[in-house]
Amino acid sequence: DCDSLQSLLPIAKYMLHRTSQNIQDVISSKVKSEKREEKLPIPETADDNFVDEFYNNSRLHHLSTSVSELRHHVSKLQKLYHPMYFPKNRSQNSSLILHIDIDCFFVSVSLKSRPHLKGLPVCVTHAKPNDKSDNSYAEISSCSYEAREYGIKNGMFLGKALSLCPNIVTVPYEFAEYHRASNELFQIMVQKTPYVEVVSCDEAFIDVAEALVACSKEEIAGYVKELRTEVYAAIGCTVSVGVGPNKLVARIATRAAKPNGQYICYEENEIKQYLGSQKVSDLPGIGRSLAHKITSEGYEKCSDLLPLSEGTLSELLGDKTGKTVYNYCRGVDNRELIVKHERKSISVEINYGIRIQAFVEFDVFLLNLSKELEKRMKRENVSGSVVTIKLKIRSEDASIEPIKYMGHGICDNISKSSSISSFTTDATVIHKKVISMVKSMSLVLSDIRGVGIHMGKLKDTFSSKKASTTVPKNQVQQVCKAFQVNKPEFLGYKDSIEIKDVLVSWCESSEPCQVDVDKVNEYLEALIVYGDISQLQDILRSIRKILGSKNDPEWTAVFNHSLQLTQQKICSDFNGILDISCL
Repeated sequence: DCDSLQSLLPIAKYMLHRTSQNIQDVISSKVKSEKREEKLPIPETADDNFVDEFYNNSRLHHLSTSVSELRHHVSKLQKLYHPMYFPKNRSQNSSLILHIDIDCFFVSVSLKSRPHLKGLPVCVTHAKPNDKSDNSYAEISSCSYEAREYGIKNGMFLGKALSLCPNIVTVPYEFAEYHRASNELFQIMVQKTPYVEVVSCDEAFIDVAEALVACSKEEIAGYVKELRTEVYAAIGCTVSVGVGPNKLVARIATRAAKPNGQYICYEENEIKQYLGSQKVSDLPGIGRSLAHKITSEGYEKCSDLLPLSEGTLSELLGDKTGKTVYNYCRGVDNRELIVKHERKSISVEINYGIRIQAFVEFDVFLLNLSKELEKRMKRENVSGSVVTIKLKIRSEDASIEPIKYMGHGICDNISKSSSISSFTTDATVIHKKVISMVKSMSLVLSDIRGVGIHMGKLKDTFSSKKASTTVPKNQVQQVCKAFQVNKPEFLGYKDSIEIKDVLVSWCESSEPCQVDVDKVNEYLEALIVYGDISQLQDILRSIRKILGSKNDPEWTAVFNHSLQLTQQKICSDFNGILDISCL
């Protein structure tokens, strides 16, 4: 129509409703109110409980925050089970990567308390129990394999699922149980290796090369089977595990392992044969548009792309994507195992139930959202200095009420950023800056359908200041010398240098940094377990000599605390046989 009229027409009447399962029939966005299923009441946007109510019931909020919380949890576990491990992103050279994925996570957790539903088509959704409405737009987040046999998929609307399987059973979300199961899963993994990359609440990559002796196929198979058995015994959920030399191969191998199995693809000839049989669209990072571009050239499988040079693929897909696809088809993946995460930003966002009529309502809502952001920043121990307000505004051609009850519908996205004079976590300061930016925009309040506040340019709130006075260089050199003469062999060269640098930074800073204090305490404990008493004495004497030159009661208290913790550890581990009070 646009072509025949030589004009860009409004898109509303041409819109096709999308879900994750292909384009459905054209659906009218004007759903009669009497056909709508009965909904539970949603608090007004300006209600003080609105933000809390949203996040308490939001699946997407659970998924996004659970990853952040799990990374923090894993960091604690790494310190507990591997005291001499310092988190660094790990190269995949000489690695043995396991991709671990819980089967139908949400459903599996639900079935633990509902064993009578095992073997039936089950899905997790926000819909009310026994809701059989064929126009339900409640989204399915997880479904059992029995449900998948009917063509039901994650992300499908319940109404569509009911048309495929009228007897499907719906169960509600149980976020507290998901959280508990995730924590137990990751505790098991970190006990086995410190090299754990959190992907989601039910998925991870781990590197177990150092945990195995020969890395033979038999040894790997036995290790993985033992891990899966241990996970099932702890959380009552089955896991599928793919094994490979890198994250790419391991992830694709998991597809062959599902459900409740394992698949090892480690040898070069196995990788070539297995990857060659995979569709190009199944490679990670290959979306619909890119897959269509490749398949339209006649290339369906990875093996079809092997004869093409890197230059040819770069011409077809662009330099960066072409190189990536060229390597992936050959099982080459140079990405690191991400075990250390540095946050670039932190945010709060709500895109459901937003209906605003007056500015005073918007003001109250933005204050409540700013308070939620403050809570998250304090929980992550970060502050920031760049605030961004992001808004979803109902598109000009979109209906007032979208198909999904209280959803945002078709929107235009706008944003604005502004700097704050100093780093902050204060909700009042954030709110004031956000209101200032909002007032500078030309907004129709009733058209706002989503609001997000992002804080960027973050810094750790534990950062210590530079010293006004420094310790003489010869004092610092003595610490370095102590590490050269009595360097614990079990640490390895890099970790010894890192601990030495921490101690030197103690000397050159004006106040103790808690992160560094923890590192040194862990180091002293590790000396007890892995080193010998003479090494421990030498290191403690070096620390005391340096700290003594500061003549600072706060520093003295830190050192005494470290010494006390060390002595307690000795008493508990060696029944008081050793005595370091002479130090």
